[in-house]
Amino acid sequence: MQAKTILVADDEMTYASHLRTNLEKEGYKVIWVQSASEAINKVGIKPSALIVDLMRREQAGLDLCRQLRSMPESKHMPIIILTSRDEESDEVVSLEVGADDYIHKSASPRVVSARLRNIIRRYNSLPIQAEESETEVKIGPLEIDRKSHTITLGGKNVFMPRKEFELLWMLATNKGKVFSREMLLRRVWGENIFVTDRTVDVHVCKVRQRLGKFGQENLETIKGVGYRIKV
Repeated sequence: MQAKTILVADDEMTYASHLRTNLEKEGYKVIWVQSASEAINKVGIKPSALIVDLMRREQAGLDLCRQLRSMPESKHMPIIILTSRDEESDEVVSLEVGADDYIHKSASPRVVSARLRNIIRRYNSLPIQAEESETEVKIGPLEIDRKSHTITLGGKNVFMPRKEFELLWMLATNKGKVFSREMLLRRVWGENIFVTDRTVDVHVCKVRQRLGKFGQENLETIKGVGYRIKV
């Protein structure tokens, strides 16, 4: 079986070398670059996942994540932010710009490897699920096309990062059903992704804002229970 390729973008040489060694022991092929521009140039090899450090230059890692999500080649690739920063705001922003997970560099190699495996496995299952399930949903003026990853509201396009899109899709295809934060965490982020209830709240708030009046009126918070989109 051909080894899965992991692209690592990290300008911290000591840590990147250590990470590379451990991932190669797990059977991965690792390509390591030290800048955002190098990472962009390597996306064409279609790695199984991208591990991105926030990097020393302010916003470098976040800008890279945004750019990767805007490119057809990497729009649907797993992206993990791996950083030594420990501010909650960094984690929230990383998830908002399209990262699938946020891991602190103090995490053990086993934890990093386990979460990497989980994300790759989850992404590999998505095409099958998409073919077997509904691909379009319409609720009043809101139209969502999962296949093209597009949202229109009253005929106008609405952009949402991946996790916000998946959250909205889950609620919209189950309109009227209340989802607890725990259920949304499991279904949108996966069983082994270590994010908190606060992450769900932040994403719901962003979705509601992007949908404007429609979001305010139809994306409901059921106090003490969870969230739903009204029928």
